[in-house]
Amino acid sequence: MLEQVLAELRACGHTVERPADAGEPTALATGGSGPLDFAAEPVAVEPVGSDPTTLVERAADAARSDRATLYVTSADEATAVGDILSTPRFVADERGGFRQFYPVPDRIQLADGSYAAVRATQPTARYGESARARADRVLTWREAPGDDDPSLVLDVNRQSTVTLDSVASLTNPGPASVFPYRYTRRDGSFRVLQGDDEVGRFASIGAMRERGYQPVPVPLVPEHHLRWGTPTLGLAVVDGEQVHYERIMKSEQ
Repeated sequence: MLEQVLAELRACGHTVERPADAGEPTALATGGSGPLDFAAEPVAVEPVGSDPTTLVERAADAARSDRATLYVTSADEATAVGDILSTPRFVADERGGFRQFYPVPDRIQLADGSYAAVRATQPTARYGESARARADRVLTWREAPGDDDPSLVLDVNRQSTVTLDSVASLTNPGPASVFPYRYTRRDGSFRVLQGDDEVGRFASIGAMRERGYQPVPVPLVPEHHLRWGTPTLGLAVVDGEQVHYERIMKSEQ
């Protein structure tokens, strides 16, 4: 899939490199005139699926290095990737000016080194869904009306459970006092605490979840990742022998 796009970029006059450094993009294209006319910007060519965290991190890396980003995806993933890249970019939804956020793999760590948890009923698993993705479906971070800035609310099984002053409150380590439970790993087991009282001890995170104690994911707040702005973005969708290109946006610095 990637090689098909790189071949078309070379045909348009781009010089294509495949950096060996793990911190560099999968491929880097410079020069040339098409297919999306990225002007004089180097283009990071990144094969992706529909994981929002990966998409925003690739954009952040490109912005930090003054590059454009060309996402490369399959026709099967194109709709899901396009939804993540549509306005408002990198958020799950927006209603009335208030955003709903995707979860990221990181968990909220508290000041004492433990991690935030809540009580949550596990949903029925979907085909091919990971245990973490299944569990995160019952937790939703969203904005709500606040005093000055929008507050940040965690819904658990559609019930408001935790409220922070704003997305700026998501400091690391996070605010321990607002979460009803926390968990820590000690002597080979995961221990769930409510205040200073231990309420459960489990052999694994999976066992903890099955008993209704759910680790709290960090919400994907785009501006926390895109501190260098948003680069010029493009999307290449590989559909059989055809590649369809779409410019997502010009850079925002």
